[in-house]
Amino acid sequence: MKKKIIFCSGGTGGHVFPAISMIDSLKNERDIILATDKRALKYIKSIEYNIQILDISPLEKKKIILNIFSLIKLFFTFIFSIYLIFKNKIDTVFGFGGYVSFPILLAAQVLKKKIYLYEPNLVLGRTNKFFVNSCEKIFTNSNKIKNAPKNKLHKFIEVGNIIRKEIVNFSSIKKKSKNNEITIIVLGGSQGPKIFGDIVPSVILELNKQKFKVHIIQQAIQEQIEDLKEFYEKNEIKNTIFDFNPNILELICKSDLAITRSGASTIAELEFLQVPFIAVPYPFAKDNHQFENALYYKENGSCWVVEQKNFTFENLSFLLVKILENKNEMESKREKMFYNRRINTLEIIKKEIL
Repeated sequence: MKKKIIFCSGGTGGHVFPAISMIDSLKNERDIILATDKRALKYIKSIEYNIQILDISPLEKKKIILNIFSLIKLFFTFIFSIYLIFKNKIDTVFGFGGYVSFPILLAAQVLKKKIYLYEPNLVLGRTNKFFVNSCEKIFTNSNKIKNAPKNKLHKFIEVGNIIRKEIVNFSSIKKKSKNNEITIIVLGGSQGPKIFGDIVPSVILELNKQKFKVHIIQQAIQEQIEDLKEFYEKNEIKNTIFDFNPNILELICKSDLAITRSGASTIAELEFLQVPFIAVPYPFAKDNHQFENALYYKENGSCWVVEQKNFTFENLSFLLVKILENKNEMESKREKMFYNRRINTLEIIKKEIL
């Protein structure tokens, strides 16, 4: 009989995609349950996964009443987690971060089950930090991770970022731009499109007034989509505007440059696909982890970094002109991305677990 593992993750793409990749890698050797929240369902296309949806909410500053309900939910989810582990005779729990992971990991700790953790950011997440003492191993993107307890460094294994199977298997062919056209993609997830929608269009218009011919591919919040389309069409700028696009890999691969937030998964995927990017870290990310992520990739030679307070029409225009006038720098970054990327991350983690 196969041993059983619970994978627990937050419901965002940055948590769910690595978890699914790890599940696909281990599903022939282990029986697996994925515990997450309902946000994850939009990222899971197949029904082959054994999924447990947890109803849990994060604690919010200065919202006492809501926090009381959140703590009650947390308590009952913890009790359910103990039941889930007992009922399914779980041997191991693997946490992928996020507050949703907390009750499952806490139950595993109480029941003295094996715990493994994955941390893609350059700052150790709060849930992962809480369970460092009781975990077997914690797999990280880099050995330069911030706030890692020095007396627990022997548990840290540098493996790089887990890249989605679709991306690893994706065959991209860089096509030569016609008429010297530059394709720029703007990615923001849930924490970027608004400010990008406010600043980027006027910058692209300015570039097109100069000698640059830009095809803009832009992710936007629903309320901005029609206005952006109208703006670009009115100014005869080639554009592709979307909220969610199932063919996002094709859009990324045909892009010469990206403007993006610096969530760990997004920028790791851009590096793997060799698309240089301008990182605009979300300034309100917990423990400023997006800034640390961006800084790491800048030091690796993969990107430029613009803090949100400096993300203005003038600064972005100046930077884009500088980049587009010196395409050798973009090619240099692509080369560094090729040498930086890792393709054996899943195998390293799988070997450690098995």
